[in-house]
Amino acid sequence: MVSKIKTILVILVVAVSVWLVSIVLFPINENDRIEKVVRQAAAAFEAKSSKEVASFLTKDFKVEKFADRETTLNYLKAFFFKVRDVKVNIKYLKHEIDRLPATASEARVLGVVVITGNVDGQKFQAFSGQGADTGVLTLRKVEGSWLISAAHPLDTADPEKAFQQLAK
Repeated sequence: MVSKIKTILVILVVAVSVWLVSIVLFPINENDRIEKVVRQAAAAFEAKSSKEVASFLTKDFKVEKFADRETTLNYLKAFFFKVRDVKVNIKYLKHEIDRLPATASEARVLGVVVITGNVDGQKFQAFSGQGADTGVLTLRKVEGSWLISAAHPLDTADPEKAFQQLAK
């Protein structure tokens, strides 16, 4: 019995040691954390869950030149009520800064996304009518977690032009 306990303790110590070494040698990249949030928000959108989508937005979220957080969420609820078979396909994500430092508190990501679905028996693709929607998401770190604070729809998918458009 004592040898079993010692064996379990040794396995536990080795597992914890390997975990700590992996964290020290391969820290979680901020860009990876941001992409994970964007993909989780897209999955919540695909699941038609405005409540889950809201969990990825800051309290002061806004869609540039369109709506604030509450208006956006109300629009999503109406959209989710009408649409069937929503699919979200993230074609492209480009970070404004390639290796974001762990101390960063804000980041921007260019995304090209294809959203498809069926409304009243009619198939649609993208909100922009161009086959894909392009925009820049601004994310802010809130209490250690990345949340989307703004969405800025664009008319280009070129990364250089996209971030230049935002600078204007």
